[in-house]
Amino acid sequence: MLTSFRSPEVVAALSAAIAERVSRPMKIMEVCGTHTMAIARAGIRSLLPPEVSLISGPGCPVCVTSQGEIDAFLALGGSRV
Repeated sequence: MLTSFRSPEVVAALSAAIAERVSRPMKIMEVCGTHTMAIARAGIRSLLPPEVSLISGPGCPVCVTSQGEIDAFLALGGSRV
């Protein structure tokens, strides 16, 4: 299944389908830094029409939460680790 997304023909068709459906400016937030990196590596931004903006979000809750905060949440919840 994932190999089909590496096909230039499939990618071109998906890019064209997105461009056809965008009727106004759109902003899509990438919540996780891993998503941001994958989008950059795959060159997805260059495939989107100019009306679509990708915005980096605050980060994945797991990645941006300190160990101290996680420990405090667990203590509040009565969890024993």
